[in-house]
Amino acid sequence: MGHTEAMFGRIDDYLDYHARVHAQTVFVTDEQHTFTFFEARERVDHIAARMAAAGLLKGDRIALLGKNSIEFFFMYLSCARLGVVPVGINYRLTPAESAFIVRDATAKYLFADAELIGPVAGACDDVTAICLFGKVPEYPSFEQWLESEVRAFERADIDPDDIMSQMYTSGTTGLPKGVLLSHSNIISNVYQTSLGSEYTFMAGGEFLLVAPMYHAAGIMIGYTGVLQGLTLVIHREYDSARVVETLQRRPIVAVTLVPAMLQMIVDSVPNLDDMQFEDLRLIYYGASPIGVPMLRRAIEIFDCDFTQGYGQTEANSIVAMLSASDHRRALAGRPEILAACGRAAFNTELRVIDGDGAALPAGEAGEIIARGPQVMRGYWNNAEATAQTLRDGWLYTGDVGCFDSDGYLTIVGRVNDMIISGGENIYPAEIENILTLHPKIHEAAVIGVSHRKWGEVPLAILVANGDQPPVAEEVQSHCRERLAAFKVPAHVYLIDVIPRNPSGKVLKQQLRNDIGKDYDE
Repeated sequence: MGHTEAMFGRIDDYLDYHARVHAQTVFVTDEQHTFTFFEARERVDHIAARMAAAGLLKGDRIALLGKNSIEFFFMYLSCARLGVVPVGINYRLTPAESAFIVRDATAKYLFADAELIGPVAGACDDVTAICLFGKVPEYPSFEQWLESEVRAFERADIDPDDIMSQMYTSGTTGLPKGVLLSHSNIISNVYQTSLGSEYTFMAGGEFLLVAPMYHAAGIMIGYTGVLQGLTLVIHREYDSARVVETLQRRPIVAVTLVPAMLQMIVDSVPNLDDMQFEDLRLIYYGASPIGVPMLRRAIEIFDCDFTQGYGQTEANSIVAMLSASDHRRALAGRPEILAACGRAAFNTELRVIDGDGAALPAGEAGEIIARGPQVMRGYWNNAEATAQTLRDGWLYTGDVGCFDSDGYLTIVGRVNDMIISGGENIYPAEIENILTLHPKIHEAAVIGVSHRKWGEVPLAILVANGDQPPVAEEVQSHCRERLAAFKVPAHVYLIDVIPRNPSGKVLKQQLRNDIGKDYDE
């Protein structure tokens, strides 16, 4: 990664720069506590000194289990001082799932919020537990821990390829795996995202951080704030009304909101058409495409640009982006662009390959593989999974997609989700995208069920949009107009809520077990 040597090779170098050049600029605020860049560096160094006094060394792991807070983010920057590796844990996991990650990472400390700490710490009795946010009698509070022995420390020597964080996959295909992300992975991806969005904000510009920081979507905003000298306005968790109020009251220039969050704002916040968001320039989104009606409605409300990122934990965050100008182009007569997840990020190669590894031409679907400076170093203590996922420098994403003639990449499914019907390959995401264009359908998940004649056929599992759910015939007619006959769902099932894991991914195996088995022939 020689190209990273021309820029700063470690995250905390950026904090030092802004503490020197923009010392009095506000870096983080949760609207109760505020730190300038200078104050943030002092606090980060204090935490790092306490960690050093506690015996934490370069390469050691600590687990972080909590909702968004200033201290949660400062722990990442303090770890960078010493080369200690933070392991963020999804706070929506069960205590047993969280404890598995703590043990798998061989974490020496667990820093957890008051409402989360007890059951997880109890299951990891060999790990020192500190209450990061809030107080409970059984465990020292973060402030109490900081008041203990502190000694001078020396910043660890950090190579750009040294591990900055260990982020766990969501475990939909088995046990969660620890993704090893280096300083250069993260720094490169911040610059790639800025280029792909077509926006770089001035020092002190306010970025609203509501996505959870245990997840790439949230922590990448934090990293962007450090690199660009932004002011991070942190919400502990997502609340539609509070997001809208903050966007109105503060000079927020950008925010990350996934389409589901935008939908909640539209559905639940009154009088949106009477509001103005004069400072807002950009809304980032990801995790799923945004439909033309939703985009048009969001632009009416917020009057700003939109940009989408596609990636996965193994690539830190982003390998492709649909830029602000792409969205404007879509609204100017190319609506099909919105079905795509974008074009390759800067300094990133994307290929679509067949089962033999040969690159496929535009229009043909295959597995997406990616190569670039943001791709992980591997999985923690899992050489077999690393060898399966990283091959000859390429990240095998497990996603199935295809390019169009302009280089736009569209996701059509997962390798393991593919349905084979009468010898034809069917990718559920393609059908799901068509289904959600129907005005009576809010969400859709498609799985394969067995069939005597065809082997498998698609089953559409739908959440209705409103009080008049669609009947099977109109769903199938809607699909028949837009899809090949063999892709039209043979069965339609209505459900109140589509089950998802804590990271928001649809639990298709649960759908197969709970619903699909009743349709098998």
